[in-house]
Amino acid sequence: MTAPRFCGIDTGDRCAIAVRERVRDGGARWVHFEAPPVERLVERCRLVFDRLGVEGAVIDGGPHTQAARAVHDLLPGGAFIWRHTGGAMGVKEVSFLQVARRHVRLSREELLDLLVEEFHRETPPVRWPRPRNEAEEALLASVEGQLMNLRKSRRGTGERPLLYERNENHYGFACAFAKLAEELAEGEGILAPDAGGTTLPAPPAGAGGPGGTEGARRLFRRD
Repeated sequence: MTAPRFCGIDTGDRCAIAVRERVRDGGARWVHFEAPPVERLVERCRLVFDRLGVEGAVIDGGPHTQAARAVHDLLPGGAFIWRHTGGAMGVKEVSFLQVARRHVRLSREELLDLLVEEFHRETPPVRWPRPRNEAEEALLASVEGQLMNLRKSRRGTGERPLLYERNENHYGFACAFAKLAEELAEGEGILAPDAGGTTLPAPPAGAGGPGGTEGARRLFRRD
């Protein structure tokens, strides 16, 4: 039996696709990354969903709304379109031209927190693919570099004085969407809940890695 796999897709002129799987100890293993142009996004998602056996997916609802709908329709039973909201997380069906699609609404900050908190768990580890050639090594370096861009700075007020900086992080969002897809599957009872793991407190100012305010370190175990 293969491990359940989930896909996240961030959109733009250059898109980002990330696929993860839930492994036996309850941790995550990242298995696929790519950055297709938006013109090829639907084609590439169709191939990725089919060949990797993706069970659930979350795709950014904008700016390419038509592409987001087309990707959703590749996996209607397991896909969601993400929209930012300032309120509580919610899931609902939205109809367009008599076609109902599931939307998930969650704030940008809470979306990225889902991913960053996982990086700071003591156990189980986040597993990273082992590159087989220079091209894959360069790709993983690009992904890790963007994940390290998930830093907070003092830009907000009130309950959220620290907000994620706005920088190049297409892979960061794609990974967060994949994590959200897994959470949604778990919430619907499709996937057994995580066996556990301790969430570490947010890193102090100056700490390296995702969620810190500066610096960067390799945080991933390669399998």
